[in-house]
Amino acid sequence: MVKRENESFKEYAQRWRDMAAQVAPPMVEREMITMMVDTLPVFYYEKLVGYMPSSVADLVFVGERIEVVLKRGKFDYVSSTNTNGRRIEAT
Repeated sequence: MVKRENESFKEYAQRWRDMAAQVAPPMVEREMITMMVDTLPVFYYEKLVGYMPSSVADLVFVGERIEVVLKRGKFDYVSSTNTNGRRIEAT
């Protein structure tokens, strides 16, 4: 499972939690956080790897903040690829 380019962090987190809820036995919070961070695009992973939130809600909050700052051009970021297979930059 990966975050889609056009998907907000919150939408991805909800989709991920819905899938994680189907796991038996249920995952503990720390396990969900670790696994979710491991599935994120490299850019988010690099920003979150040193931060270990106490809950999935905290992770979503921080992920949304990264997304807002990224949209405002505060981070240098190169996305994977666009639909033509060429790299695109967000400045």
